[in-house]
Amino acid sequence: MNARPGQADLEALAGMLDETDEEIRQTLKEALFSIGEEVLPYLEKARMQADDPARQDRIGTLMGELQVDMACKKLTAWKEESEPDLLKGFYLFSSAFYPGLSWEKVRDEFNRLHGDCWLLLADDTSLSRKLALFNNFFFNQCGFRLGTKIVSDYDFADFFLPNLLDLRRGNDRSLALAYQYLAKRNGLPVFLLNLPVVNLLACTTDIDSVAKEDIRFCIDITHHGSLINRMEVEPVFSQQKHIGICNVVQALQDLAKLLHYIVSVRETDALRKQAVKKLHDCLGSSPNSFPFSTPPPFEGEGADF
Repeated sequence: MNARPGQADLEALAGMLDETDEEIRQTLKEALFSIGEEVLPYLEKARMQADDPARQDRIGTLMGELQVDMACKKLTAWKEESEPDLLKGFYLFSSAFYPGLSWEKVRDEFNRLHGDCWLLLADDTSLSRKLALFNNFFFNQCGFRLGTKIVSDYDFADFFLPNLLDLRRGNDRSLALAYQYLAKRNGLPVFLLNLPVVNLLACTTDIDSVAKEDIRFCIDITHHGSLINRMEVEPVFSQQKHIGICNVVQALQDLAKLLHYIVSVRETDALRKQAVKKLHDCLGSSPNSFPFSTPPPFEGEGADF
């Protein structure tokens, strides 16, 4: 086994970033990527010390690529866990673009929210009553709110955890992930649906039930978790050939697929497009993923009921 490089080796590698030979630069990049996050402080130091703006940009781009590469490797391992944790997966997904995001901060904050919610729901046995209490807790007490609607607006940051953590805002899908995570931790049988209507979650008959026929009603994340009777959404269900209730991995896969599509048509930053594609390819598509052979509906195209 090769020994890990020491400080002098890492500094030397970071100092070679001015190399003009493309083949050498590619070899250097591969060496840095093989080391992983250990090299990031040295790259940051080299970037801060660089006098040439072009060199600063080149190092910054390399750091961004390395962060995405590390996130992909960790997500690949996360997918293979026997019981993947949705919040941990969402954190790893977000860390590709927010390297300063702390897992401990994310975990502790959601643990605190779970504890507060558990105390609120502990004495109630009715599922509909619990959901009403949970909605009040999530949207009013915690202050989670909709920032942008995917069907009509584009805000890249609204897809990720930092906005949810710091601003308590997200878009339809990121807000739904936080909602599902907290709901299921408190024993509520809530799951994401893989519909082109991205604002819906499903409430089933049982916390372990993920079958379409067990859906009791749907939850509209864009209207403070309002409950929609199954019969009211049956027309939407009947129009779709691919309806599934997402497990943890599929929920994140569908987030990545949706982000990849939205970024491909609305983003102007080529490097960001490449990074999102790499994350999407790393996670792959779930077997029941909604096929985007045509664009997901936008405002005015039947996106809402």
